Amino acid sequence: MDYLVDTHVHIYPFYDAGKALASSIENMAGQRGRRVARVACLTERFDCFLFDEIRSEANAPVNATFEIEPRTPSLLKLRSKASGDTIFLAAGQQVITAENIEILSLGTEKRVPEGESAVDTVRNVIEANGLPVVAWAPGKWFFKRGDVVRNLLREFSPRQLALGDTSLRPLGWLLPRIMREAAAQGFRILAGSDPLPHPAEEVRPGSYYTQIEGLSGEVEALFSEMLAMPPSRLRSRGRRSWPSTVARRIFAYKSWSKRRKTVDSPMN
Repeated sequence: MDYLVDTHVHIYPFYDAGKALASSIENMAGQRGRRVARVACLTERFDCFLFDEIRSEANAPVNATFEIEPRTPSLLKLRSKASGDTIFLAAGQQVITAENIEILSLGTEKRVPEGESAVDTVRNVIEANGLPVVAWAPGKWFFKRGDVVRNLLREFSPRQLALGDTSLRPLGWLLPRIMREAAAQGFRILAGSDPLPHPAEEVRPGSYYTQIEGLSGEVEALFSEMLAMPPSRLRSRGRRSWPSTVARRIFAYKSWSKRRKTVDSPMN
């Protein structure tokens, strides 16, 4: 069986969570004739608690769309009431470090503190039984922050840490140099959709993901086994955005956020 794993999923409170998860299923269609299991890895910000809501059946749009089966404290199996298609939803967190680097904590419901050094954050994720991923973002690996990422590659082994690619890396752009260097050292590059905090982005989950070929184990063991697999078995699938589309996505997000702050201002 092939596992299709979106390793960087945001479903913000202003999204229709049922629609976002249905989009994950549709976007991670897989190849015809091959059995697949879809996995959406939530990477929740400090102010997002969707996994807890779904686990406690407190999210109405998801309850209306899916049957929910808890598998572990950090893993749910969702079955579409309309189509019968399934997707696994894994708990996780996006952590901003003291150096303003994004570290993803995959496959664990345990939260780690924000604002600590990148090295300490990765250690905290490992101690929480999560899979730590250094997430690429436009402009965030330049200069001193690039040195921070390189230091992480020295401090941790490919069996402890992965790097994250995203749909925000425009089509036509090569892998960043740090990623190429890391891949040459055996570090895994994991793909994720990384939707932006804008309502139109709720259809993005599942649009860019990692395909893991021929995995024989159960999904519950996915996060403990992923960094032990040969890199050749992990392939980036789906689609990234054209440069003009990336620019429009970022502009739409920033404009909407600015309008939202104006509307929410106590002066209005």
